[in-house]
Amino acid sequence: MPSTSEMTNFTFKIDKDTRERFSELCDEFGLTMSSATLALIKQAVRDQSMSFSLRDENGFTKEEAAELSRRIREVRKKDAIHHNLMEG
Repeated sequence: MPSTSEMTNFTFKIDKDTRERFSELCDEFGLTMSSATLALIKQAVRDQSMSFSLRDENGFTKEEAAELSRRIREVRKKDAIHHNLMEG
């Protein structure tokens, strides 16, 4: 472990709701926000990757959400093609 003189502070801004929700999640795991954040950073450095999903609250990627929005607009404008399903 680095000595105190080799340590540095890391500060960033986060909205209040996200901070509170992250704090609750950390509490459930028995961690402080600082220890959880440090663990995430150390894992990213060790693995040279970041394993988190860039999906929205509905589980869609940005591209999937855009495609879904486009299709919803088509249906609302009645520009969508209707296909009857045939059971065999």
